[in-house]
Amino acid sequence: MDRNTQKGFTIIELMITVVVMGILIALAVPAMTGMLDGRKLKGAAENFQVDLMFIKTEAIKRNSNARIEFKFDGVDPTKWCYGMKINATCDCFETVSTEADYCEIDGVKKVVNRSDYGDNVLITGNSAFASDIVSFTPLRGQTINGNVKFSLTNGTEVKVSTNIRGRTTICSDDGFGFEGC
Repeated sequence: MDRNTQKGFTIIELMITVVVMGILIALAVPAMTGMLDGRKLKGAAENFQVDLMFIKTEAIKRNSNARIEFKFDGVDPTKWCYGMKINATCDCFETVSTEADYCEIDGVKKVVNRSDYGDNVLITGNSAFASDIVSFTPLRGQTINGNVKFSLTNGTEVKVSTNIRGRTTICSDDGFGFEGC
């Protein structure tokens, strides 16, 4: 038996392996980033649908109007938020110093910001509502027909719609497991 036989990898074999792994990782990162952004977009739309159903049930339960109010930063229109409150306006940016303007229900802050979903998720249009407010009445949770479009900076969109009966639906022509719009 030859005692000089070495077992292991040469430096050339190790370098080739590292280069091949680097190439594979470089190819996978953009696909993973796109997938993560898509999940954030889907999460934003689904969360908004849940918030619409929540505020509808609060209006019925409390026998009072309940609302979701959108705000957009006047300097940077890509900064957005929405807040929920019973029978009153609220400021989800909390730039107002009075407690009466905070978005809360039963002392619990009810605010969703763009930062919750990353910089690539935008609200591209809620002009289908009469204003930047979605209000539900205590009478069976009725509201107006309207929709909110969430999008990514690459143009992918998901739309959350309500009808006069307060029913919410999600659709997307870009997939995500939703019906087409």
